[in-house]
Amino acid sequence: MNRTAGFTARVIAASRASAADIPPATLEMATLCILDWFGLALAGSREPLSIMLRDAALAEGARSAATVVGQGRAFSPRQAALINGAAGHALDYDDVNLAMRVHPTTVILPGLLALAEGHRTSGRALIEAFVAGYEAAGLIGTALSASHYARGFHATGTIGAFGAAAACAHLLGLDEEQTARAYGLAASQAAGLKAQFGTMAKSLHAGRAAEAGLTSALWARDGMTARPDMLEHPRGFAATQTDGLPAEGASWNGYELDRNLFKYHAACFGTHGTLEAIGSLRRQGLRPQQVRAIRLKVDAGADAMCNIAAPRTGLEAKFSLRFNAALALHGADTSDSVTYADSIVERLDLEASRALVTVELAPPDWPEDVTEVTVTTLDGETLVQRHDISLPSGDLAAQRPRLHAKFLNLAAPVIGHRRAEVLAAEIHGLAHARDVSKLLRETVEPKGGRGVRGVGQRPFPGPT
Repeated sequence: MNRTAGFTARVIAASRASAADIPPATLEMATLCILDWFGLALAGSREPLSIMLRDAALAEGARSAATVVGQGRAFSPRQAALINGAAGHALDYDDVNLAMRVHPTTVILPGLLALAEGHRTSGRALIEAFVAGYEAAGLIGTALSASHYARGFHATGTIGAFGAAAACAHLLGLDEEQTARAYGLAASQAAGLKAQFGTMAKSLHAGRAAEAGLTSALWARDGMTARPDMLEHPRGFAATQTDGLPAEGASWNGYELDRNLFKYHAACFGTHGTLEAIGSLRRQGLRPQQVRAIRLKVDAGADAMCNIAAPRTGLEAKFSLRFNAALALHGADTSDSVTYADSIVERLDLEASRALVTVELAPPDWPEDVTEVTVTTLDGETLVQRHDISLPSGDLAAQRPRLHAKFLNLAAPVIGHRRAEVLAAEIHGLAHARDVSKLLRETVEPKGGRGVRGVGQRPFPGPT
């Protein structure tokens, strides 16, 4: 009897099939996701959370087996997955998939890198495992994340753990039964609550998901038992943390990866509709001194995600619709993560504009990803602008230079412009690379820099 028959088995089969023959455009999208993540992880490696996690790992001690981006090869694979996952999400500037409600790359990629580094894994193998993990998370998230997210769970930390486990299981070559047990182990570690938005704990969710996916796959490989049907079990993940599985179950409908969205503002994705709509009005000539009032009409779900009324820190500002409206009105460069320094909330001009903003939570039939901005000017004019954040910014050819520029802006201050360009070139050619470990070596500052370094290479390790 096939113990994995059911929803879990269908997810495993579909995600494996998706990695078998990847179309060229999907392959490039995966490469762009990886490029975007490396820039974010490098910049995020300097954030307080990343430094705290790194220092704790060094104090804990570990054999030198895996690289923490920007720090060197002095960590265990588990530690590297945790720290790199958190660093990639620390700026809240990483990619997103709205169907699964997950920031996918920062939970899926770190565990793969930690596994691949000591095993001379090819770039193609890494990408195939990344695609398998992405599509698994897409299938699970599409089926479950709407009610799961509405209950207050942070899907990046929960659904993301399954995607990370699927990716690592694929890279390790686990069979169907082992992979199903990896899902079961991930289910018991998946965690994350939206109440943490605006704190370091939100980024910690991403790191923990990456760590959980990696350890789950390794434990399953080594024989640890777990239910292979934890997604669909009557007391499993779907039954306890969602409104339950849809009647149609898992149905793969083309690459979810093709619908990946990149962020060009360093704030919560729920604020991007506001930033884009007011940015458009500003380009049409609107200025702060003309404004009497601004009303933002947003999906009601934004109230629990990005509606901090009076942010006290730069991190809280990333989750404030009102404050981001003020930033856009004043023409702030929200593509620069430095804009969200703590000092930004002390600017009196921004505070005055924020006070003019009200947030209207739309009725249930309102399109979930649409923001409508209504501006009333001092001379009585009414300006209305809408933006739908679910629409991609453009085709891959248009996004490629934007992502390259974003990557350089994030990476160059950490490793220097020349080294950042070399790293970008390596990532663009990743599908043809024989050994992905070179990517990680390029993220460490040259000798004499601040990075910590380990020695030696190991084959795929056991859990640590």
